[in-house]
Amino acid sequence: MTKLLKLIMTSATIGITIGYLVALSFSGLYQTRYFVPSAPTYVATFSSPLTATLISTGLWALIGIVFGLASLTFQQSNWSITHQTVVNFCLTYLGFTPLAILCGWFPLNFHWLLSFTGIFILIYAVLWSNYYLASYHEVQRLNRLLKK
Repeated sequence: MTKLLKLIMTSATIGITIGYLVALSFSGLYQTRYFVPSAPTYVATFSSPLTATLISTGLWALIGIVFGLASLTFQQSNWSITHQTVVNFCLTYLGFTPLAILCGWFPLNFHWLLSFTGIFILIYAVLWSNYYLASYHEVQRLNRLLKK
């Protein structure tokens, strides 16, 4: 249980950190004179920017937790890499998408959902490919050491 709690806390912290970095990007993109957690239209739905930031912080933590818990799929040694990847992709996409909408990162309509899905698939594929190649090279290195 403590390993799971540690994973949740670490994942929430990473989610908050990445969320704040994204928010800083939004603040720069919209050339605001002060920090905003998302697009101005999102912030305007709250009573104050502070409230919007507080709610966003909770959402960012949840995003981190989604990705952290979904990473456990890769510890299922009795699953094939394909099974692990499909389950991980589904968990992250289905967990992250509604949270991204709630964060105000894109409106809920077909065009934006389709664009988001394409971007998500592209980023997922690039990250997964990098992880796979790094793992492959590590296995090759270990095999070479074993042959010595």
